[in-house]
Amino acid sequence: MRPRLSLHDPVTKAWLSGCASTLAVVGICVLAFVVVSLVGLKPGGKQVLVPEVVGEPEAEAMRKLAQAGLNGYVSAHHYHSEIPPGHVISSTPSALARVRAGRWVALVISSGKRQIGVPNLVGLGLTEAERIIADTALTVGQVTRRHSDKPAGQVIEQRPAAGRKLTRGEKVDLVVSGGLHFGQLLGPDGEVLLLRRLRVVVPVGPIVQRVRITLTGRQQVETIYDRIHRPGDEILVDLTAAPGDYVDVYIEDQRVERIRL
Repeated sequence: MRPRLSLHDPVTKAWLSGCASTLAVVGICVLAFVVVSLVGLKPGGKQVLVPEVVGEPEAEAMRKLAQAGLNGYVSAHHYHSEIPPGHVISSTPSALARVRAGRWVALVISSGKRQIGVPNLVGLGLTEAERIIADTALTVGQVTRRHSDKPAGQVIEQRPAAGRKLTRGEKVDLVVSGGLHFGQLLGPDGEVLLLRRLRVVVPVGPIVQRVRITLTGRQQVETIYDRIHRPGDEILVDLTAAPGDYVDVYIEDQRVERIRL
């Protein structure tokens, strides 16, 4: 017959005690494994938060990541209408994500606003020029007409010039030919008079410069404009004159341009 086990037997008590201790140790290990699995860390790993770096310059973003115990790298460059060039658009993982120390964080860096080359519009009809500007994601600005020997309705000048870089939605101003007889009228004695708009851009030079414009006709010289300007100023002068009259532009008493009407 097999001997019967007795709970009061010293050997049985020792065996049961050993089993209970073993089960307790196993339970603790299982619990620790479950906790580690839930937080996504390996035993001994350190958990850190990803700092907010969106909008920061690239160098500052890298510094903040390193200070938090993370490694940053540039994964891509994208155009952005609001974030300046060289600043962070996004990070992966994003800010406040809880990750293991030493993890790599991908940064997308702004290239600034998308640059659009201004198309060449001179020589085109106004309708065609406006269509091309819209197709290029730019905007038609001020359209003015001017006397010209070019066909009426043809673009004869544009600002900015072709090839300049603009951002989406910026304006392109157009000057359109009004034809040979644009801006003409009859004077009180039946003579033909010309209505003209003169545009002068003050050149690079001293901080302030005197700009004087004269009109010469019928053996008379008349000063029609005389003011102080800074380099880069744009001057627009409307004048009435007879065909064959001269307009002279002076900068600091030196004639820089003569126009025959």
